[in-house]
Amino acid sequence: EEEKGGEGDCNNKNDWMFNNNKKPPLQPDYDVNARGGEHATDSLHTGTWDWHSYMLQGEFQEETFAKSCPQTARVVKEIEHLFTGTPFGFCFFSTLQSQSTIKRHSGPMNIRLRCHLPIIVPNNNTNNNDCAIRVGSQVQKWQEGKVMVLDDSYPHEVWNQSKDESRVIFLLDIWHPDV
Repeated sequence: EEEKGGEGDCNNKNDWMFNNNKKPPLQPDYDVNARGGEHATDSLHTGTWDWHSYMLQGEFQEETFAKSCPQTARVVKEIEHLFTGTPFGFCFFSTLQSQSTIKRHSGPMNIRLRCHLPIIVPNNNTNNNDCAIRVGSQVQKWQEGKVMVLDDSYPHEVWNQSKDESRVIFLLDIWHPDV
């Protein structure tokens, strides 16, 4: 039996990311092609990559995200070292559709760490690397429910070569404790 969350419950895999129509509850709000900044290349990604932001360039998006995902918003606000008050701070659901890539790139500085909490990972129970991230020379596959922390100032790239499954992670930035 599938576990169901309440209306707007973003902490339940079966409810929070997709509503009954299997569409994201929030419209993508960050156009990586038009936005500029650290994602300002004409061809950073191929396929479809959507962001559903709670914190966008260091500012919380209370009117959209927090109303649709109140439990997630509450938990995020309790994180002690959240990277706020800077144009380089983000917190969002990142959805990479099947047959999509995010090309090798690097963040603008090393004063933040980027945390990935995988929610939906294609082929989660297999050892193949159809959906993975490479940081430097290391390739890592996400595992649902296990946080991955990286310094995104190192060159990294992402791919989802699954046939028809989306990869969804909750991504947030924290202050780098060693800087």
